[in-house]
Amino acid sequence: MHDLTRDAAEYDEASYTPDFYSFDDPTAGHEYRMTSYREASEKLMVVLNKTISFLAEHGYSRSKTLWGVAFALGHPLTAGMSMLEAGRELGCTKQAISKIAMHFLDTTGLPPSTSLKSEEARNTYRKTNTNKYGHKRNNGTYPAGH
Repeated sequence: MHDLTRDAAEYDEASYTPDFYSFDDPTAGHEYRMTSYREASEKLMVVLNKTISFLAEHGYSRSKTLWGVAFALGHPLTAGMSMLEAGRELGCTKQAISKIAMHFLDTTGLPPSTSLKSEEARNTYRKTNTNKYGHKRNNGTYPAGH
């Protein structure tokens, strides 16, 4: 048992009482969580970029999927090259590469790299290049003038 002659603060086995009010504070530990999140994000980008480099060096350099993901992430492989140039090299259109890049970003929830259009620009393009029925202009089904 405990020695009744000692003060409770003198006990080595004194318990800790948590501050229950801090559990309701959404900013408590925020800086730590953001730092951890940032570090994990940076590590993931390194892994993704190394994966693209690995695939490019091991027989997939002519894959439009690889190039679409590379453009989506802003990989150094795409530095100084437009999607048009990449499409010409691969024998496809820049739209094919862009579609893969956008699908990758939509699937992963990642923001577009600086070399791609912002979400706002994509929405503006979508509005100006579709008719009132939501179909792309001049796609053969609804030719211009109809």
